Amino acid sequence: MKGEAWDRMREMYAARLAETGYSPETLGWTKPKHRLRYRILTDYWFDGADPVGQPASLLDFGCGFGDLAAYCEARGLDIDYHGIDLSPDLIAAGRKVFPHLALDAGSPIEDGLDRSYDVIVSSGAHNYALENNEDYIRRTFELFDASSRIGFAVNFLSDRVNHRNAENYYASPAKILDLALSFSRRVQIRHDYMPFEFTIFVDKRTEFGELTVFEAFEADCG
Repeated sequence: MKGEAWDRMREMYAARLAETGYSPETLGWTKPKHRLRYRILTDYWFDGADPVGQPASLLDFGCGFGDLAAYCEARGLDIDYHGIDLSPDLIAAGRKVFPHLALDAGSPIEDGLDRSYDVIVSSGAHNYALENNEDYIRRTFELFDASSRIGFAVNFLSDRVNHRNAENYYASPAKILDLALSFSRRVQIRHDYMPFEFTIFVDKRTEFGELTVFEAFEADCG
């Protein structure tokens, strides 16, 4: 993703922040559905069939204000949270609301990450049309794979829609699933919680024994 694309997005968020302040609308969420997205992103890791032990470290890629951390705190999750976003304006606003959080402005796709995390999640960071969205997604998956110990999850606008906006990118669930399977045998896709969005989960806990069942599910075979 070229620098001018980053600059355009920074300018867009700065203008929205000046207009609407600390609000979901600044991040492009015009309907009150962001908490549902947070639940979907976190349930798999912390409340699913094979929950990640706590405390756990989590990177929120494209964190906006850091609201996901507040959601996790409200759920009682013991999370070592780190949020990173390309917009320094959003990060500055987030630090005012959540002064206790680790929030940083940066461009990890270009600059990399200086630490690893148990889990990486990303909400809404792939919704805008770029010169080459597929390359951006592939590079994101590569970064997340290299920087996560347990796995990562990303949500997308689905190409199975009734209407499209020119400024948005709509991903093919089939293509995203195929890409995810190139990083792990253990993958889940959820296209069941909203009609026009989906989330992909890439789980790196792929150990299995003679039953050829992932270890977390062996007890169900008895």
